Amino acid sequence: MSDKSYDIILFGVTGFTGKLAVEYLLQKQVKSPSFTWAACARNQSKAQDVLQEIVDRCNVGEASTCVVPDLLIADLACPNPDDEEILRKVVQKTRVVLTCCGPFEKYGQTLVRVCAEERVHYADICGETDFFRKMIAQHDSLARERGAAIVVHCGNDCIPQDLTVYELNQYAKSNNARLSRVETFVQVAEEAAFSGGTAATAAYQLSKHRTKGENEFDPLLTDANGEKSPCQTKNISLKQKVNTEFGKAGPWIMGPVMVNCVRRSK
Repeated sequence: MSDKSYDIILFGVTGFTGKLAVEYLLQKQVKSPSFTWAACARNQSKAQDVLQEIVDRCNVGEASTCVVPDLLIADLACPNPDDEEILRKVVQKTRVVLTCCGPFEKYGQTLVRVCAEERVHYADICGETDFFRKMIAQHDSLARERGAAIVVHCGNDCIPQDLTVYELNQYAKSNNARLSRVETFVQVAEEAAFSGGTAATAAYQLSKHRTKGENEFDPLLTDANGEKSPCQTKNISLKQKVNTEFGKAGPWIMGPVMVNCVRRSK
């Protein structure tokens, strides 16, 4: 039996993606009554209002089964040591941490470290390459040593590319072949727009002063032992419009992020 209070604790419940995650976890809770989860936020009243609103409109069974999840309070920015200790006690209560709270470079660094130290699995929806390179370099070794899976950058916008490459590679190997090239394209509706969190992350990244990394090789290219991977992967993002069998295609702002996700997970 696990000594943990929860299977999952979700951070960032008041944002666009966080709300979708709340809906999913409520549905899972109804289907699997033994499943336990909680939400964690910095602003208690705002988070309580968001959770109650989602529960009130959820369509996951009888109203009596829709229970507002436990709400824990912690500040991911950890402006002082006391806040980090509060965050650590929250992390210690769960088997898995999920976070939708970005910009991750601003709010996620302490959380990743604490999860690695406390042997708690971690996953986020990050699209910030600088952040997950840094987290791999700083915490990957400790996480592996302590049995914690730190899965940075598993957001929904990169899943199509990531799983496409994975499945095609599995298919090639099953037929004694080698996958040499994959091209992916994204079709975006005209009315599509960035969420507030994505816009805030973009603004934060553009305001940064960047310096060249100190690693001997790209942290994204590490093998299971933390050494440099022998795999040679060349990722190319379109720089201008081209004609394809699907019609005209052009650069996609998230293209470089997607290829870095594939580079890491392959």
